[in-house]
Amino acid sequence: AGYVFLAVVPVAVRPALMQSRLWRCWLEYMSVRVAYRSGEALPAGQYLYLMMPHGLYPFSGACASISKMTDVFVRMRMAVAPIGLRIPLIRQLMGWIGCIEANRSSISKALARGDSVGLFPGGIGEMMRTRADQENILLLQRRGFVKEALKHGIPIVPVYVFGQSLAFGHLLMPAWVQRLSRWMRASIILPFGRFGLLIPRKLPLLYAIGAPIVCPKLADGAVPSEGQVEEIHSLVVESVRDLYDFYKGMYGWDNRPLSIE
Repeated sequence: AGYVFLAVVPVAVRPALMQSRLWRCWLEYMSVRVAYRSGEALPAGQYLYLMMPHGLYPFSGACASISKMTDVFVRMRMAVAPIGLRIPLIRQLMGWIGCIEANRSSISKALARGDSVGLFPGGIGEMMRTRADQENILLLQRRGFVKEALKHGIPIVPVYVFGQSLAFGHLLMPAWVQRLSRWMRASIILPFGRFGLLIPRKLPLLYAIGAPIVCPKLADGAVPSEGQVEEIHSLVVESVRDLYDFYKGMYGWDNRPLSIE
């Protein structure tokens, strides 16, 4: 009965709870740092943040929504897999930090309300490509976020989080498991972290935040042309490559390659 109750009871955003000492200690455990490619903090405003990489579990999205990180990602709603908002306890944690479903309708409504939105464009496919020897992100065929940004006239901000992909390891699964995961819209993995447990490894997380990519607002009801989408998308890919190349040495990843698919 308790399980069913936790699965259906409404969950409210609790910003005060997310500022508790517990979450400050969590950020200290992950040694969270922030670096701006422009050399200064972003101007106050509304943004569509693209978080990369997804990793086996997107801890970087959760960390961005708690304690002092809410001063960096102001009024940001993280978009997450819908199944995460249906699992007891997990849905409570996600609800308290204001997560929304990672679908076009929920993201569009949040942007229309004036919220910023954070999302992982690589999704489950990128999660299954997480490897110990290189960075793998899925971006070349992801264009839906560009259309939403143009619809609302919201700048896109790429954010590359160094360390995210190594917070957990996992046992390699056959290709059919990845296809099943995408069909179910849920990850099927066997992860392990520090001491072989479900605790992330104690690695620093470096949030490398790119410069905002301006997306001119379309007229109401207008549909962006292929050329408009491609132009913005190319700037996003270029910005991600630049962020990685600029900060990989600082993080100690000179010999860790990045593959963008």
